[in-house]
This record gives sequence, C-alpha cells and structure tokens, in this order.
Amino acid sequence: MRQLGDELNTLTIQDNISNSTIRLFYRTPTPQERIGYDNEVIQRKRNKVITRLGQTRLKYGTEILMGFRTGDFVRKIGDREVPISSEPGSENYDPEWKNTIKKYASDLVIALAVHVFESSTETGPDEEDGEEEPEAPEDAEKN
Repeated sequence: MRQLGDELNTLTIQDNISNSTIRLFYRTPTPQERIGYDNEVIQRKRNKVITRLGQTRLKYGTEILMGFRTGDFVRKIGDREVPISSEPGSENYDPEWKNTIKKYASDLVIALAVHVFESSTETGPDEEDGEEEPEAPEDAEKN
C-alpha cells in the first residue's frame, strides 16, 4: 500500500563496494520535480540532442535524499572508523552529510534516483499472488 503524505520512504540497497546493506531515507518527489527530472534528462542544443542522465540522476537523487541509517557510513579519523549520522542531535551528526554522500557514494544517490524517478511502477497483472484482474465496471465499457 502506498502511503500518501509527507512521511519518509526507505530504500534498502545492497552495496557491493562495502558488502553491506544500506538504508536511504527519501521524500516523495513533488510533481514539479518529476517533470523537471524528465525535462532535464534529454535536452536539445541547436541540432544536437544531449543526454544528461547522470547529472540529472545525481541532482534529483540528492534533492530527495533526506538521510540514512546511522552506522551505514563511516569516516576514518586517525586509525578509527567513526560512524556519521544524518540525524541532528546525534553525537555523530555531520552537518555536511549530504555533500559527503554525494561526493563519496554518488552511485547510491544515483540508484535512489533511478528507483524513484524511473522505476517506481510496473504495469500488468501480478500472477504470483494468484489474484485475478478486477473486471471493469459495465459503465466503463459503454464510454
């Protein structure tokens, strides 16, 4: 069931670089952001078509990224690995967490954008759950 509202969503990613599971928290994009994403992916400059897929994914993924599970990212300080947090008030809170994730884990931000902007829905019946497609109301067939 899709939650309608301003609650945060969660994307769980298997990160093959760290061989760990990472949870990203994100907000639902606004209609303007969805349209902007689509409009920025392909642009025309004179007679050339320019694909800006990577830049657009990184830009909009960063915009909707609202945090991550504390402990999923660490920073080396001396010989110690110290977890960073995106939670204000946490002892490990890093006010620059979003720029840090964008710089060092851009692949995860891009994966978030792909998930939210490019593959948030699938069409067709779900044959695995055994449910049949509901029939259209009789009134719909007359229109």
